[in-house]
Amino acid sequence: MFGSPPESELAKCREAFAQFQATLGKNPVGVAPVLWVSGTQRTWRLPVAVALADELRSLTSAPFAAEQGKPDVPPPEFRHNQLRYLWERGAQYAAWRHGAPTSGSYTLCVEVWGHDGKVGAIQVYVLNSAGQIAYRRLYNSHHFGPNLPLEIDATIRLIGRGLLEDLKKRPEQVFPPYGVG
Repeated sequence: MFGSPPESELAKCREAFAQFQATLGKNPVGVAPVLWVSGTQRTWRLPVAVALADELRSLTSAPFAAEQGKPDVPPPEFRHNQLRYLWERGAQYAAWRHGAPTSGSYTLCVEVWGHDGKVGAIQVYVLNSAGQIAYRRLYNSHHFGPNLPLEIDATIRLIGRGLLEDLKKRPEQVFPPYGVG
C-alpha cells in the first residue's frame, strides 16, 4: 500500500526484527558511513557513523562500531513518495549486504537529507548478515518539526532515541500487517 512491500516480505522483516531485539547486546552492529545530503551535495560521512555508534553504545551498551567502507549502492533517487523510497532504498541496502561479507551480525545504514541548514528526512535501516531488513524507519518533519538543524548531534540523538523506543515495540507495530499502521 502506497509503496509498502507485500505481506510476505513484511513477515520476514518482523521475524528479523524479533531476532534483532532478542540478540541486541550479544551480536555486533556495524554502523556504515552515513549518506549526508545537503542540497545537491551528497557525501558518505564516516565521522557521523562514529558519532552514531558512540551514541548507541552509550544508550544500549550494545556493541555498535563504525565500519570503514561505504555501502555499495546506486546513487539515491529521492522522489515525492517517501514510503516507496524507504522500501526501494532498503532493498538496495539489503542487496548490498547480502552480496558483501560483513564483520558484524547486523549493519546499520542511515541517510540524512537536508536543505537550507535543516533536516528534511532521515532513513534508518538495520540489516542482518544475510541482507534481510530487520528494521527500517523514516523520519520527516512530521516527526521532528521544520527546524531540526542539519548537524550531527541533533540527528544522532533523534536516531538513537527513536531506535530505542522502537526496540520496545512488538514486531507487528514496527512492521504492520500489509504495511498499514
